[in-house]
Amino acid sequence: MTTFALVTSILSLVLFVGFIGISIRKFTLRRSYSDFAPKWVEAVPMHNMNLWSIVTIAVAILLMPALIERGEGNALQCFGFFAPIYLIVVAFTPRFLTDKKQKIVHICGTIACAICAIIWLFFICHLWWVGLISLFVMLCVSYATRTLKSSWVFWAEMALFAAVYAAVYIGG
Repeated sequence: MTTFALVTSILSLVLFVGFIGISIRKFTLRRSYSDFAPKWVEAVPMHNMNLWSIVTIAVAILLMPALIERGEGNALQCFGFFAPIYLIVVAFTPRFLTDKKQKIVHICGTIACAICAIIWLFFICHLWWVGLISLFVMLCVSYATRTLKSSWVFWAEMALFAAVYAAVYIGG
């Protein structure tokens, strides 16, 4: 992996983990990562944008070079581009709970991002087992914190994020 891709992916990971930690501390654990968006809209009001969107876009942009580079020479390399792009689409819909149009775009973007990330993980990196380990770890954490039932979507998202970051560093 090039130094640029390594540095940007590390910055992405630090920003993402730090933001999740701050979000949980400030607002408690939510049903999903996206459920922090309305909380940040209220906590840090900005005109036509919010902190959750800014951080999510930064995380996606910083992760993109590593995902694209990891797929070099593979016909499916484009999924390393599309997964972060769909995450950016999700970031542009922070009012998905109150705006019907944003909800449709948000859900479609979330599903597309997850599918692209899984394709990238399975067919480009050939690290399907990393996804299973990440899912198992997140299941253990959710069980230990007794939040599996209330936040299962959040834990599934974190398993996918963890698998993608791990695949970047394992294969890089």
